[in-house]
This record gives sequence, structure tokens and C-alpha cells, in this order.
Amino acid sequence: MRETGIDKKTLITLIALCIGWTLLYADRTALYPLLSVIGEDYNLTSTMMGTITSSYFLVYVAMQIPSGVLADKFGNKKLLILSYIVAGFALLGFGLFAKSYILLLLFTAVHGFGASSFYPCAYGIMLKTVDSKQWGIGAAIVNLGMSFGLIIGLAISGPLYLHFKSYSGIFIILAILTILAALVFNRILPHVARDNESNSKKAFPLIQILKNSDLLFINLAQFCALYGYWTAVTWGPTFFQEERGISIQLAGLFVAIVGVSAILPSLVIGRISDKYGRKRIALLLFPLGAITIFLMAYASSNITIVMSLIAYGIVGKSSWDPIAVAWAGRHATAMDKDAMGTAMGVFNFSGMMSAVIAPVVTGLIKDITGSLETAYYVAAMVSILGGVLVMFINEKPKLYAQSDDQSITL
Repeated sequence: MRETGIDKKTLITLIALCIGWTLLYADRTALYPLLSVIGEDYNLTSTMMGTITSSYFLVYVAMQIPSGVLADKFGNKKLLILSYIVAGFALLGFGLFAKSYILLLLFTAVHGFGASSFYPCAYGIMLKTVDSKQWGIGAAIVNLGMSFGLIIGLAISGPLYLHFKSYSGIFIILAILTILAALVFNRILPHVARDNESNSKKAFPLIQILKNSDLLFINLAQFCALYGYWTAVTWGPTFFQEERGISIQLAGLFVAIVGVSAILPSLVIGRISDKYGRKRIALLLFPLGAITIFLMAYASSNITIVMSLIAYGIVGKSSWDPIAVAWAGRHATAMDKDAMGTAMGVFNFSGMMSAVIAPVVTGLIKDITGSLETAYYVAAMVSILGGVLVMFINEKPKLYAQSDDQSITL
């Protein structure tokens, strides 16, 4: 990684955070190909099935801002490890004790609580250990874990369920790996000190983050980008099974294509955005992403579906993520160096609200219309809205706009 300016020690930290995302995404996405199975077991409507995933994200989202504030106050590493252990034990409970719809909701929600601190803590560590000129590529390396976890979770759960005729063992194994990973993180991850750690532990005021217009539009665009993503990922396996006649083994693999095709482009786009700017790339990604989401539902042949999924992996949420993280990080640090954790908490809160809303809205649309196609078209329109919002974001933070010596190309 010499050409990027990232040293070996920093690279190890980024790989550890990447592994953290890999496990958390595998934990959550392993459920999606099994939603139709769980629905049959408990006689659930589509809206109720969507509520299972939304229970995770409702708690996850609710904890984003508190997690960011706590990370600023007590330290990213400590909070990350403790919450990661909670996530592991909640998933273990899901595998061992979730024998009713209510318990499914309960353990899923507790798992969301445990997973909620990873985003602000992980990117808080990344943004403080990687030079600001390499934030795009640094975020892209960490984000690779999302793609890897998406691939693993979606690819293994369907085939393993068919082989063992039970889904409990899948979550028990993932839970054990998650708990063990927390212990490894305790040894590998650096302690990132606050710049004023010797002084008061007062967190950066949340109201200042909310008043920043650039951060506001970045956060709203993040919601739009993730709305389409969670529509496709949570309901994609069910859509392909029920409306395109694809088997449960292949339905998850089809959606996992998004993760596979996103790996290289996210790294490349993150690096390009470090050199040439965030805004012009983002303005291309959103409309292209909307087209690919539309084609996922419009396509009828397997080849066309696969091509649309590959295209979405290239131009969709995974390529926008490193741009958004680096962009939000630069605007936050322009306000105050200690605003990072709170800003990242608000940023992820905004984006992950889509994960609460999209599964339920999609399930509701299916209950009303009898098909998921309309839900995909709605998601495409939301992506277009995201592109409109990007137009209002300043390329550079206002504090840096007047000085070439201090300015960093975004």
C-alpha cells in the first residue's frame, strides 16, 4: 500500500475493521434468504417479515447518535469491543432461544443494539489513524467488509438451511465468530486518543452537527443511497424466489453478486475521489444506481438480472460509501477535530433510517399490490432524489475554501 501512503501498522488496523464489518454483515444478511422460510414457519405476512429486519435497524438507528457521542467521550476502541460482544451474544440467543415471533424480534433488536456502535467507532478510528489525503481509500478498505459479509451471509444461509433443515446452527456459528473477533480487536486495534483527552470529556454539541448544511445534505443523500440498497438486499432473495422462479440456493447468491462486483470499484472510486474530488463522481453514481435498481425488477431473464446486479455493485451504494464517509469526515473536522464521532453517528443514523423504513414499506407494497416490482421502482426514484441533494453539497468545507495551503481536495 506504499503508493497510497498507508503504512503497515495502519493497514493492519484497516484490515481488522474490514473483518469487523465482514462478520456484522454476515450476521445480518444470513437472515434475508431465510425470511420466506421463517414466514412460513410462523405464518407471517410480508409486512411482519419486513418488521423482523426493521426491528434490528430500528434499535441500530436509534443508537447511532448516542454511540457517536459516547465514542467521543469514552473512546472508540472501548465502546466498539463492548458493543461487539453484546452483538455476538444476542445472535447466539437468536440461534438458541428464538422459538417464537416475539423472541425473533427481541433477539434481532438486541443484536442491532450491539452492532450499532461499530459504524461511528470504526470510522472514528479510521479517520484518526489514516492521513486525511487517504481517507477515501481508507474508507474503501474498511467498507470491503460490507461486501465480503454480504457475500458470505447471502451465499451460505440458503444452502446450509437446505442441508441441515434448520437455520439455528448458522447463527450459532456466526455468533461464536463474532465474540472471538471482539477479543482479537482488543489486541489489534489502536487506542485513538482525543486531542483534548487530558481536558474535559465533554462531547461535541450535537446541535452544531445538525446546523451544518453540507453535513445535512450528505446525510440525506446517504439515506437515499441506502434506501435502494436495503430494498434490494433484504427483499431481493424473496423477490427472485417468488416472482422470478429462482431457487432458495441461487436467490441469495444472486443478491450476493452485488457484493462481489463492488469490491474492486469501491477501492478504485475511493482512490479517485481522493485525487479528483467527491462531488462530480457522486453526481454520476446516483442516476446510474437508479437505473440499475429499476432494471433489477424490470428484467425477466436470469442473464439480465445478473447484469443489473453486477452494474449496481459497481455504481451503487458500495461505491458511494467511501466518498460519503470521507466527505462527511472532512466537513466534520473543519468544524472541530472532536466532532468526528458525533458526526459519524448522525451520518450513519441518517443512512440507516432507510434500513428501518425500506423493509417495512417494501413489505407493505407487496401486501397491497401482490408484487415487489413497484417497491423497486420507488427505490429507483429515491436514488434519483439523492443525486439532486448532492448538488447542494459544497466540495470543500467552508473553513478550507479560501486557503490553498490548508485546502484538501475532496
